[in-house]
Amino acid sequence: MTFMDECRTYAASAWRAYEHHPWIEAMARDELPREKFVAFQVCDAPYIVDLHRTLALGVAKAPTGSSWTKGATTVLDEVWVLNEIAAKQDVLADLGITEPLAIGPDAYIPAREAYANHLVRTALEFGIGEIASALQPCAMFSAVIGRRFAGVELSVPAYQKWADIYVKRAVHRMAEEHAAMMETCAARTDQAGRDRMKLIYLRSIQHQVAVFDAAWELDLAWPGEEHR
Repeated sequence: MTFMDECRTYAASAWRAYEHHPWIEAMARDELPREKFVAFQVCDAPYIVDLHRTLALGVAKAPTGSSWTKGATTVLDEVWVLNEIAAKQDVLADLGITEPLAIGPDAYIPAREAYANHLVRTALEFGIGEIASALQPCAMFSAVIGRRFAGVELSVPAYQKWADIYVKRAVHRMAEEHAAMMETCAARTDQAGRDRMKLIYLRSIQHQVAVFDAAWELDLAWPGEEHR
């Protein structure tokens, strides 16, 4: 059994909750309410900044010249923050939403901030094995959405445009790079280190479920706020 196999077994229940989340299933049935689709897109925008920040911190800690480093720097160069946000803005414009997406700290909802904090804290406190473990589930987003919506025809053009980004995108190289780095680092650490990597991997999946929960339930407000 590879270390990735161990991680997948350890996080199997959380992964099923992610892969078959009601938000995803409703969209696949062409029944996702507009406000829930919009909530996910809007709340995802500030997270993109910290996702890329985590990659950059990983570059500083990864072995010089490693395949992981090359993959991460390619993502940072070709899929930079503004490109990702512009793609979301384009999808939302098809729904008549033209207000610029906010990406500052005050734009976070609780679930999104928790996920971003998990990534950045891992990158600050630990090594490249833990960083790869934190990022691997996020890198698998393309595969999860791409597989689910391959061959699915949606009646809302904006939904279709968003799904097609992942259906048409080639297999995300970084998912494979994260997995390879996790294997390398797991082989070099002790059981406590392996357990820490597995927990970090699990937490990332659980945070991904939580952000879908927030969009599905429209649970977007901070305590003491009536709405965002």
